[in-house]
Amino acid sequence: MRRYRVLLRPKVMQQLEALSRAAETQQPGGLRRRELEALKRGLRALADGREEEFDGKRLGHRRHDLSDCAEIKLAVVPETRHNRELGPSHRLIYREFEPDDGGPPYREVVAFAHRKDDRPFKEAAKSLGREAGMRSRAIRSGSGSAHQPHGAAPIRQPLPADLRKALAAASDVAAASGAVNPRSASQPRRAAPGRGGSPGREV
Repeated sequence: MRRYRVLLRPKVMQQLEALSRAAETQQPGGLRRRELEALKRGLRALADGREEEFDGKRLGHRRHDLSDCAEIKLAVVPETRHNRELGPSHRLIYREFEPDDGGPPYREVVAFAHRKDDRPFKEAAKSLGREAGMRSRAIRSGSGSAHQPHGAAPIRQPLPADLRKALAAASDVAAASGAVNPRSASQPRRAAPGRGGSPGREV
């Protein structure tokens, strides 16, 4: 099984922690608990390279340039319109990077949100600093990598300088486990250094 190291943007990490706190006070089946379970399910799938088990696709350039990203669709709440099921309610947006340390590739989760009003894509664009109608010069169309993923995964990009710097500075961050696998209370998650929209934490 192909393995990946999963990173979370700061807002997604905050969202995960907020959902975890809210889920502690809810009965099974509560909305926040279901969102938490769906997000964890998505993180495990990304870490294990199982995104093909979910509906989803590589993204492109519509209002914002997200052509280095892909989505997986996660069912949280059942929704219908005119007696027709609308499918999975939430989207998890992520992108992928080449390793430069000989380890597994990285997958960075950029956004997790309900699909209404294209919210996941707007949040992803905001997190990545992508302006509407503008092509991102940082995105390479696969030329920097021999890795050619299937159509449901993002084209793997070279590790960007800001992420490389953050990972190097946080080389003592614990191995991927937190949200993907159970972690004891004595194993806190640690933040990678960075400001604003800079890379978040490894989970």
